[in-house]
This record gives sequence, C-alpha cells and structure tokens, in this order.
Amino acid sequence: METCKFGLNEHKPYLGDTHHHDHDEHHHDNGHSHDHRKADKKVLKWALSITLITMFAEFFYGFLSNSLALISDAIHMFTHSFALIISLVAIIIANKKAPIEKTFGYYRIEVLAAFINGITIVLSIFWILYEAVERFFNPQTIDIKMAMIVATIGLIVNIITGVILMQGDKENINLKSAFVHMLSDALSSVAIIIGYIVIHFTSWYFIDVILAILVALVIGKWAKDILKNSINTLMESSPVDLKEIKSFIEKHEEVIELHDIHIWEITQDMYNMTAHVKIDKNSFDKYEKILHEINHDLKEKFKIVHTTFQFEW
Repeated sequence: METCKFGLNEHKPYLGDTHHHDHDEHHHDNGHSHDHRKADKKVLKWALSITLITMFAEFFYGFLSNSLALISDAIHMFTHSFALIISLVAIIIANKKAPIEKTFGYYRIEVLAAFINGITIVLSIFWILYEAVERFFNPQTIDIKMAMIVATIGLIVNIITGVILMQGDKENINLKSAFVHMLSDALSSVAIIIGYIVIHFTSWYFIDVILAILVALVIGKWAKDILKNSINTLMESSPVDLKEIKSFIEKHEEVIELHDIHIWEITQDMYNMTAHVKIDKNSFDKYEKILHEINHDLKEKFKIVHTTFQFEW
C-alpha cells in the first residue's frame, strides 16, 4: 500500500469570515489581523485598573466601618483582580513569537489561565460561604451608611467593568472567565446591599447567609463550565463530534473511509486534526484536489486549521 502525507498547516486561530479564502494559496495573518487579542488586551487593562482602585477602597472603608461583609467583598474583588492579571498576562504571552521548539506557539497558555481562573472562582465560593456562616454566628455592629455607599460604588464599578469586558472577544474562554469573575463580584455586591437594607430595618442577620449561599450556587455553575471546558482542552479531548467529522468527510464522492482520527484544541478556534483517508486507487491523480477540498471544508465548517492526512488507496 502506497501512502502520501499532506495537510493544511496554519498555526493561528481560525479568523472566520473576516478573511477571503483563496483555493490556491494559504492566507497569512499580517499582525494587525481580525484576531481579537489586541482589543482584548486593551479591555483587560482598563478593567484591571478600575477593579484594583475599587478593591483598595473597599478594604479601607471596610475596616473603617467595621463591615466584615465589605471586607469579604474586597477579598472577592482581589480574586477578580488576580483573574484579570492572569488573563492579561496570558494574552501578552500568547502574542509573543515562540521559539522553534514550541511548535504551536504560546496559544495554549490562554487555556491554562482560564483553568487557573476557574480554580480561583471555586475558592471565592468557599470564601463567600465561610463569610456567610461567620456573619450569622458572630453579628457585629457596623456603619451601615458608609458600608452601603461603598458597596453601591462597588456595584457600579462592576457594571462598568462588565461593559468594558464585553467590548472584547465574547467567545474567548479566557475573557469569559474574567467576565464571570466580574459578574460574581456584581452579584456579591447586590447581595451585600440587599443584606444591609434588610438588616437595617429588621436586624435579621440570617438574610446575609441565604443571599451568600444563593450567590455561591450561581457562581458555582459558571465555575463548573469554565473548568470543564479548560480541562477538556488541556486533556486534548476533541472539541467537535468525531462521528460528525467522519460522516462529513466520507460524504465526499472520492473518499471510501476515514479512520485513525485524532482531533484536539490548542486554544479557542484553533483545532488540529490527523487522520488516514482511504480513496480508490483510480482517484490517485486527484488526491491533491481531494485534499484541498477536505481541508477547505473542515476549516470553514469546523474551524480545523491544522491537519495532517495520510492518504491510502
């Protein structure tokens, strides 16, 4: 049995319909591409600056007003700041030119950052639950007015940060994880504000516990999604349905069978694939045309930008 090996060899994420794909040549990114990382970096810098300022303000006024809830929210915001820092560093590194031994560049570091962000979200959930129980068993007199003002400012800042983050790439798993951190901070602020209002009029401190648990449950669902997606990528699970890919390629009139299929994800919109493609020996002189058609369809339909096919006949 004779074999030949060719494939599509792009080392950058799929850029979608913003580029025109020529059937006779590869399309190379020119540095100021439609890849969203440049915009994402600017967005993260603004979000980080605002978040850090708010975090220090909450720490300061939390101690000044003796509000344990406000201090815990500041710590929660610290985890958010950490997430933004990780995300920003990941994007900066991902854009750097990699040495020759890093054959896929630094793109995978974005997924690693999302995984770390997911872990910090889980830790923040434990912190919220711990603080809720602490406030229930050890209620303290606090300066409600001061705490309310600062918590409200914190909520406004979270909303502004969310709007800023939405200007970036909404499908980037790394930016999504940073957005989840921001949203969890916003929910925490809302819970604290509601808790302050209720406590002010009723002295029912257990309301804090109920709100904190509800917030933790909502955040937990998002943390699960982020961790699941990032772990699947790090474990090199297929990001697309293998049966669908096999069926799709075998519909080609010249393809008899597709086997030994491996598909994995480097980072968002950057899928790789290897497989054996069996064709009729009478189609030998057409294999380059067949290969190009398969590569083009896989790239446009499934975002698979790097392939290595071994043809058999």
